[in-house]
Amino acid sequence: MLLTSIERIRMLSDEFTSISDDRLTMYIEDASLEVSSLPVPELYQERLARYLAAHLTVLSVAKDQTVIREKVDVIERQYSDPNKNIGLLGTKYGQEYQRILDDIAELKLEPKKHINLVVI
Repeated sequence: MLLTSIERIRMLSDEFTSISDDRLTMYIEDASLEVSSLPVPELYQERLARYLAAHLTVLSVAKDQTVIREKVDVIERQYSDPNKNIGLLGTKYGQEYQRILDDIAELKLEPKKHINLVVI
């Protein structure tokens, strides 16, 4: 069962217009499987699947290295480590996915139970 659609992912950004339907479907399937195994309310599942599929798509087309520092005088350029594992923080869609999960976790927090004993 797919929790989101190609159209909804394409509405996130123009960067998804050049990605084939087959490729987006594959990432939607992966994201749907992942999200459906999470103990989250159904209300959040489509949104989570959309952002996770977008994250996986961006990771698949991202260049291995990005410039993280550039100096003009005596030209110098520093690239990020392509093997650096930054997980969900690697894309804005992964960050939004994590933010939604954090919000859901906060909603499920119950106040700590304690006993009040008064000695008279």
